[in-house]
Amino acid sequence: MPFPLINCIVTADYEIFLGRNFFSTGDVLFKPARQMMDICGKLNVPITFFADVCSVWAHRRYSLNDYVHGFENQLRTAVREGHDVQLHLHPHWLKSTFENGEWHISTEQMYLWEFKHEDARGSALAVIKQGLEYLNKLLQKENPSYRCVAFRAAGLALQPGEHELIAALLESGIQVDSSVVKNVRLKMDTIEIDYTGMPADANWFMDPQKGISAPADWGLFEVPVATFQSDWRSRVGFLWRRILSVKMQRGVGFSRARRQTRLSTLKSALRYNWRYVSTNPWFLLSCDTKGLSLKMLLSGFDDYIKRHSQADSIYVSMINHPKMMFDPQFELLRAWVTEAQDQYGERIRFVTYAEAAEQINKKT
Repeated sequence: MPFPLINCIVTADYEIFLGRNFFSTGDVLFKPARQMMDICGKLNVPITFFADVCSVWAHRRYSLNDYVHGFENQLRTAVREGHDVQLHLHPHWLKSTFENGEWHISTEQMYLWEFKHEDARGSALAVIKQGLEYLNKLLQKENPSYRCVAFRAAGLALQPGEHELIAALLESGIQVDSSVVKNVRLKMDTIEIDYTGMPADANWFMDPQKGISAPADWGLFEVPVATFQSDWRSRVGFLWRRILSVKMQRGVGFSRARRQTRLSTLKSALRYNWRYVSTNPWFLLSCDTKGLSLKMLLSGFDDYIKRHSQADSIYVSMINHPKMMFDPQFELLRAWVTEAQDQYGERIRFVTYAEAAEQINKKT
């Protein structure tokens, strides 16, 4: 079976933990992001960092300038070294407070669609525009040709309210989205997404009228995160490796539940992980998911490419989080890139969203 030309985008959601961080922000984010840049730099593979700009605004509001300076300096360094930076928004930071040396996370409005009833200054459109202006101003000092053109939703949640959010993104000037994870359906107390029933095409345009599931003639160009399934033997091995890596943590997430005890957190974790053997879930192409092996990633990516082999050229992304990556995950990233280059040869290119937007503009 012939392969399409694969335009692969290695991404990293550039953020700290939304709940409790066990170490300094340097140890949680800046050091692993630097390690990721070192590895990909040696492989001549650019990274696209989806920067959670709301977090830096919140830290500046309380004069927590070590984070602010570290965040901004590292993004400038990334651009200087040939990497890309695009927009990621966790808007709960806008109403979170810092008291007695720790963050008190606001869970009332965690996703952009929950800002639809805000006034114009606090609307989703205003937050998106502020994010674009912030990144453009920050990074054009390093590279005058830099433009923020791509977006990834918090928790990958374009839903619900996708029609309004697509309209806001287009109005702000965003050209590319990378939030969709095909076939994944997830319901938690913090988030609910349903990406079943997505178009068969590897990429498609999304407009405010048709939303995310019906291809349009124009709109946001979708570059999904690759997803795949594995057989039960692989899933059992995955779960065992996941158990062994339980101590690899730099922080934890949070819940909207009024009472979040250690016992309730443990129960949630058990229910979440049991699905890997009780069902046949869809995995995301990622090196930071504890338990994934090189074999699973290579076979899963190959399956994704074959499912979209009818196209001459496709765009697809890998998602990572520096805050969740340790030495085994960095080695997995290095090995996966190397093996993918060997397997697909000239049929695979590692690109950025800036390059993708440029190519899309030429075609349209």
